[in-house]
This record gives sequence, structure tokens and C-alpha cells, in this order.
Amino acid sequence: MTAKVPATFFHYLLTLFLLAGSHAFAASSGTAGQSTGAYPFANRYEATVFGTPPEFRFQLKQRVTPVTPSVRSISIENRQVPEIFWYCKSVEYAEMLQKDEAPLIFIIAGTGGRFSSSKVEFLQRLFYDAGYHTVALSSPTHFNYIASLSKHGVAGYVPYDTEDLYTLMQWVKEDVESRRKVSRYSVTGYSLGAMHSAFLAERDRHEKRFNFDKVLLINPPVDLFSSATTFDSWLEAQNGNQTPQKAIDKFIRQFSEFYKSNNFAQLDSEVLYRFFTTVDMTDTELKQLIGASFRLTSSSMIFTSDVCLNAGYVVPANTHLDTASPLMRYFDTASQITFQDYFREFLLPYLQYTDSGMTEEKALADCSLRKIADFLRTSDNIRLVGNEDDPILQTDEVAFLKQTFGKRATLFATGGHCGNMQYVDFAQAMLRAMERQE
Repeated sequence: MTAKVPATFFHYLLTLFLLAGSHAFAASSGTAGQSTGAYPFANRYEATVFGTPPEFRFQLKQRVTPVTPSVRSISIENRQVPEIFWYCKSVEYAEMLQKDEAPLIFIIAGTGGRFSSSKVEFLQRLFYDAGYHTVALSSPTHFNYIASLSKHGVAGYVPYDTEDLYTLMQWVKEDVESRRKVSRYSVTGYSLGAMHSAFLAERDRHEKRFNFDKVLLINPPVDLFSSATTFDSWLEAQNGNQTPQKAIDKFIRQFSEFYKSNNFAQLDSEVLYRFFTTVDMTDTELKQLIGASFRLTSSSMIFTSDVCLNAGYVVPANTHLDTASPLMRYFDTASQITFQDYFREFLLPYLQYTDSGMTEEKALADCSLRKIADFLRTSDNIRLVGNEDDPILQTDEVAFLKQTFGKRATLFATGGHCGNMQYVDFAQAMLRAMERQE
């Protein structure tokens, strides 16, 4: 039995902390092209939660006139969006375009990630500084994407996610080319966005709408179901009374005490790192915090899909939700649903409804990089940058990545799951992976 996960203050706090490694770009004190020392967290769970301290970050270019992402949107004509998602009538994305002709790179967020999240924005600025037009896309598991774009209204099945992304990217391509010259196209993503990038590359091999010059996979899962169930397992009560709820309560209490005892003008990444130096949490507690963050993200995905399809899974069928409707009881219900439950009770039945030949084994295989292993193994334009201690990967999955990508993979010994993305050496490795071999 999983513990109840609060979806208010804790979600806000943990979102800040798990993204802290990508905040405050201008405050970074690392030097581009020069490492400031070894990545400081040898513990994979600390790395995942704490990210990259300011003094170890890659420094982005400083400009007299700052360049910021421009938010754009596309609406699907006659698309029916539930009233509760009135603000999701258009799918949104962000672009940073060079003034002159340049290559363009699409950047896809990880699970539940928005196009404007700090991890995505760091990647956007990193590649913009390297001379790219950049377009940032939300994850297909983000509620805006599900409500405004998803063809099927469900998320988490990679072939459907890839189909929707490929369609959106073609629309964006047409829009950008009406305003700028594009010399070539590339695609990247982190975590689940990396898996999506791999499947997009495989699809484009046949359809050739982009002819991707480079494809960069950053901390990808090998098997979506395996990684998701790993997160879920961390929310199971362990060591007697060591429940996730106690870990969450301890986390919030420590932060509250820290915040009350200091006088802060604002809550930014520097404050968060000062807090991290006071944190005293076990590996089990850190794992439970990571698992809780994933569960809250998946809860939002499940709720959105259920409402858009009127499936009656969390919200009773034909329930009309408007802007005044109380939603907490539905989120509380959704927060108890494991990814395995979602897959077997909601997603798989839907897939079998649309495809009578669908089996559980096929659905799971469709969401694994192993399905396209031969393509990945023989595609010289696909690169991988990740970490050997990534907690979402099993030992055999790390071996699979090494065997599949060979010299095209750069794997750091430490860094957890996306924890060292902004680390100087990691950022340099991403830039090297995108270099052209003329």
C-alpha cells in the first residue's frame, strides 16, 4: 500500500528542489571550456535531488541585452477541450531564433515537464549560444499537451507520444521557416524526452520530414515501464515505519525551520543550496522524495487523460468540472495510482480498444529502446550523454546503452538522473556530441 502524497506545498517545494540545478543561469560561476573540479555528489540520490551547485555550473553567455525565449502557440481548429482546462486550448512552446540562417534543434522535456521548465531553458540557452535556432517542447505527459494536442488523449504510450510530437514539430517547422532560414534540423531531450527523441529519429528515417543531422539523448530510460515502476517502488513503506509520508513531513519541517531562521529576500537556487547543506536525509528518504515527485507528475497526467476521455477512471463519468469545481479529492485518488495500475487498468484497455491485436507484451515492448536497438546501433548521427549511476537504470540497462552506442556514448561515473546536466563537463559533452564531422 502506498502512502498518501500531499499535492500542494510539498509539490511546489520539491519541484523547486529537483530543478534547482538549472536555476539562476546568470549567477553561474563556472567557466565555459574549463572544469571547476569533479562533480561534488557521489551519491546518486543526492545528485538527482540537489543538482549542480553554482560553482560547478557551465556559464552561459552574458549579453548586454538579454535574450529570452519567446512563447508561441498553435490551436487545433474545432478541438473540444473540457471546461476545466479552458487555459489549454492551444499547445504552447518556446523558441529562441538566431537573426540569420542557422541549424535548428528541437528540445523535448522529460516526464511532466513544461517547455519553460528550467532544465529545458538551460538546454535552450546552451544550444542558442552555440549558434542554433532552438525550439522547446513540453513533454507529451504534460497536461497542456494532453488537453490541447494529443490525438488519443492518453499519455505514456511512446508510439502515440511520438506521433503527436512529430505532427507538432512539422507545424513548428513550417512556422519557423516562414520567418527564418534553417540550414538543418536536430533533436534532443532529457529523460523521457530522450526516449521520444530516439523514436522520432527512427520515424523520420522513413518519413524524412526533417532528415535529422544530430540526435542527442540525455539520460534516457531504456525501458519506460521499468523506470516508472522503480519510482513507484520507492513509495512503498520500507524498514518498518519508514514511510514516504514521514520522509515528506521531515523534508518540509527541515525546510520550514531553515527558512524561518534566515531572512531571505527571495527563494532562489542560492538559498536552496544553502538549505541542502543542512539536510540530513537517508538514501531511503531521498528515494521517497524522488518517487513522490514522479507520482505527483503522473497523477496530473492520469487526471487530465481521464477528464479528456470522460473515462470514469478517477472522476465519475459525465461529471462536469468547471473552474469552481473542487478537485483535491480527485488528485488524492490519482496520487494513489501506481504507474503499473495506470498501465493495466487504463492505458492497456484503451490500446486494446483501438487495436484488437494489442497485447500487454507488445505495449511494453513498444516503450523500450530495445525495440529500435538495431536502428540505434547503426545510426552514426545519434549520440548519448548520461550517467552510469542513473537510478532509473538497472545494471543490464547501462550495459545495453554501452553496447548499443559504443563510442557514441559519453557516460559519467556520477550525476544521478539529470543531476549534473548543468555541470561544466556534462554541458561540454553535450556540445561535443552535436559537433558535425565534416
